[in-house]
Amino acid sequence: MLKLATFLRRVVTAVASVMGVLAGWGFVLCAFFIAFEVLARAFLRVSTGSTVEISGYMLAFGLSWGLAHTLTQRGHVRIDILLNRLPRNARVPLHLLSLSLLGVFIGFLAYGAWMLVDESLLFEATDISALRIPLAIPQGLWAAGLFVLLLLIVVMFVENLLLALAGDGRQVERNLASRTYGEEAEEALDALKDGKAGAETKP
Repeated sequence: MLKLATFLRRVVTAVASVMGVLAGWGFVLCAFFIAFEVLARAFLRVSTGSTVEISGYMLAFGLSWGLAHTLTQRGHVRIDILLNRLPRNARVPLHLLSLSLLGVFIGFLAYGAWMLVDESLLFEATDISALRIPLAIPQGLWAAGLFVLLLLIVVMFVENLLLALAGDGRQVERNLASRTYGEEAEEALDALKDGKAGAETKP
């Protein structure tokens, strides 16, 4: 069971990683689109007439598509002042409780997102811009990010519950605890080294 849960978690993690990359590029495209719109209005006196709608859609789906990848990197904000003062035997069930509560919250959001998409499909709703984009498209992309996050939470919970039952609390903490200052500093140093190595290889 543990091997199956770990395999499923790795599969969903890979999907989340791809979605995170796409979300990042979506933000880049959004920035270019807004810059183009500003320059076109200033110098060419033309406008797409849908800047607010399109940029809003890109930001919304980019946000939801980045959530699952952030969870795999343990990047979500957590208040753990009290937690870190507790012994590991107490921390492990609290990590699992935290993940389960997050799953309940995201479950409500995902359900609401699906209901919103279903309603837009039912009424064939479109936005009010000149493009008349069916709202089910951006809403569906937004909802997809929430459902992937929910799936990741479920498989992570099952995997770490099995680890806890097997007595491997240390691995549970590696998977679920907030990143330490040492880990963040090590990541920053690795990024700095990679940057220097890339600069040195340039002709």
